Amino acid sequence: MKKLFSVLLVALATLTANAQSYEPNTKWPYIYENFTDGTIFFEGNKKKECMLNIHLWGNKLHYLNEDQRIFQSEDKGVIRVEIGSDAYIFSDHKLVRIIAADKNNVLVELTSGDFDALFSGTGAYGSSLNSSASRDLSSLDLGGMDSPELGRLLQERSDGREISLKHKFFFIVNGKQIDASKKDVEGLLSDEGKKEWKTFLKQNKIKWKNVDSLKQVLSFINLYQ
Repeated sequence: MKKLFSVLLVALATLTANAQSYEPNTKWPYIYENFTDGTIFFEGNKKKECMLNIHLWGNKLHYLNEDQRIFQSEDKGVIRVEIGSDAYIFSDHKLVRIIAADKNNVLVELTSGDFDALFSGTGAYGSSLNSSASRDLSSLDLGGMDSPELGRLLQERSDGREISLKHKFFFIVNGKQIDASKKDVEGLLSDEGKKEWKTFLKQNKIKWKNVDSLKQVLSFINLYQ
């Protein structure tokens, strides 16, 4: 039993290390380390089950066809996307992950690549990149006959330069996206809500990059929008 327990601990540690070690790069600019089982839900109670991933160049939805070629799914008619245990919706033509939902309003997170730093050569990236890096990324946006084959990308995926990730939170209230900020939230509140908002902020130390804090704000919005 002790031996089995030790083996399980080693396996868990290995999985954890692997999960932590993944970093997207210019040859594999995806949120997920691998294409993952998922479902695209469309209007009219239609759905499509396939292997999915999110391309960081514009936060586009990519899927594999039967020939293991990568295609891009447009957002028209898509009401929800599930990838593994994560759920997404399109907002402003970009895929955002649902953090919490309360009535018709949701808290979402946008994960994007820091391409400004990458192409300018600032920060941790060091020297600037030439236009080939941009082509490596933009070529994956194409569908149809130009869609790349997964096997080729997998062979080259370790040759790219690391892409740092940026995370930003938004509220989507009655279909409108706003920044998760004090100013933007206050702007959509009723007159009564603005009075209560001041009391709420005094009683709660809201951290605008903290998920638990933002869930509190979402609940407040639903009461006083």
